[in-house]
Amino acid sequence: MSRYFIYTGNAYPHKNLKRLIEAVVLLNKSANEPVTLKIASSRNVFTKRLETQVRELKAENFVELLGFVPDEKLTELYKNSVAFVFPSLSEGFGLPGIEAMEAGTLVLCSDIPVFREVYKDAAIYFNPLDFTSIEKAMENVLEMSEDVRKEKIAFAQKFVKRYSWSQMARETLKVYGDTGKVS
Repeated sequence: MSRYFIYTGNAYPHKNLKRLIEAVVLLNKSANEPVTLKIASSRNVFTKRLETQVRELKAENFVELLGFVPDEKLTELYKNSVAFVFPSLSEGFGLPGIEAMEAGTLVLCSDIPVFREVYKDAAIYFNPLDFTSIEKAMENVLEMSEDVRKEKIAFAQKFVKRYSWSQMARETLKVYGDTGKVS
């Protein structure tokens, strides 16, 4: 089975996918065997632009646009990937990284405040404005020993247990309840 990185989410401009594609092209210039990037993103005007960028960057051999992927298959894609890569320039939270950790893969992400706050030491960070920094993080993961990889994944899976849907729902309801009170 070929090695691949995965990105899931929208293809909006702030997601910084062009730099991720540039990093994959650069990575393949020095890789001993091909490495692909699988992008799971619903079809829209932004994925059409992404298709154009893939062609312009001559990355057709390295990038696979999957379109919409159901949750059951997404978990498998995460688990079998080298890592999930999240090159976003801005986010509100970063749920796909949490999903990737829970599924059992490494998370490589932009060194931006929200990701530092949410993922803490459970992710590997890179400069999202520099595609060579993204490529270096990807290369480091490819060269990582299996023991170190397993250790990092186990740490992240333990870390991610702090996030709970039911707890989040209770806290959200409490916030809405608190804001509805008149002082």
